[in-house]
Amino acid sequence: MTGTGRGVGGTGRDDGQQTAWDTRRTAWAYLRRVVEASRGDVVRLLWPDGDVTAPADVERVAGMIRAADPTLPARLAAATGPRTGADPATDREWAERHGWRLITPDDPEWPTTRLAEAFRDFPDLAGGGDVADDGVRGRAARPFALWATGPADLGRAVERSVAMVGTRSATSYGTRITRTMAGDLAAAGHTVVSGGAVGIDTAAHRGALAVQGTTVAVAASGPGEIYPRANADLFGRIAGSGLVVTEYPPLLRPARHRFLTRNRLVAALTRGTVLLAAGYRSGAVNTANWADAMLRPVMVLPGPVDSPDYVGCHKRLRDQAGILVTRADDVREILDPVGAVDTDGQLRMEFAATPVQQLTQDQLAVFDACALAGRRADGTGTPDRIVAETGLALRAVVRIIAELEKAGLARREGSRWIKTDR
Repeated sequence: MTGTGRGVGGTGRDDGQQTAWDTRRTAWAYLRRVVEASRGDVVRLLWPDGDVTAPADVERVAGMIRAADPTLPARLAAATGPRTGADPATDREWAERHGWRLITPDDPEWPTTRLAEAFRDFPDLAGGGDVADDGVRGRAARPFALWATGPADLGRAVERSVAMVGTRSATSYGTRITRTMAGDLAAAGHTVVSGGAVGIDTAAHRGALAVQGTTVAVAASGPGEIYPRANADLFGRIAGSGLVVTEYPPLLRPARHRFLTRNRLVAALTRGTVLLAAGYRSGAVNTANWADAMLRPVMVLPGPVDSPDYVGCHKRLRDQAGILVTRADDVREILDPVGAVDTDGQLRMEFAATPVQQLTQDQLAVFDACALAGRRADGTGTPDRIVAETGLALRAVVRIIAELEKAGLARREGSRWIKTDR
């Protein structure tokens, strides 16, 4: 993701807020290079008292790993051993050349609130020593530093944010609805967060960009490695006004397990996840599973019942593991403060009652008793037949027929009254 043909660049913030590369920032960059994504054992070393609001022991931890300290948890020592000689100066120089910055818990734009809520009930700060990270919850270690490019402030951007995810093999229906919904959410002040993949992710980012809204792409590769290559221009546009972020160090290539790890970050940085298209097995479903575990709402767009691209969506709805949404206002009603969105009122305006739906009970009974247009004379629609079918007095039937005729809902044809084509 650079400006040299390998990705986007030249879009890092230059507003005086980038902290100088002191020893702490250098230590953060070193950890970001030698530790794959994040780990519970590293988090516990950084914050041994369990208080992530306190300054992390980053210099001590970086020094322990570099020196292969024998007190390190065995799993961590084994995982970082081959990379202990990494030089963070190389990553710093690369980032400065290509417009990337390192965001750490020491920085004002670190998304403290959003991450604290996401990982509040996870065990990454619990236990100690050499705890095996088995199962989804055990692997859910909070991020400790992020590489980013773009002018947006990460903490502010994700304060009102929504993840929009789905299949890469998106149908025209899914793409259209996603782009419209993303645009409406972005126009209402929500940051649209997705993974930058082709298909639904692309539609979500483009929908937000189309209305000059803020969008954040969370990459599964390091800065300088765009994936997919076909979206290089899109990543450039996102970095021009929003943010591209990643847990991985510069030039690290994407890998299957990194996409799954990335998904937890997409869920963690947002207030809720919208599943817009997903097969039975899907990375998008994985993101929704993370949102579930983080106690974030999962909203689901239904699709054609015979489409394999919506099996995952329909299964969630069937299992009552998702909230059905069809429009941006449905999402806003869930994420925004109570009373901020009146979905029913908006639907009433957009889907106003038809003239027939506005009829009173007696008017509707008379209307139903009128003859159908184009049908040969069969005795229906005469005043006597209408009286017999409705049980109303002849005087009332005559009055109501006049009302229907005035409303354009019935017309006279000989001795019969015919429904108009409404």
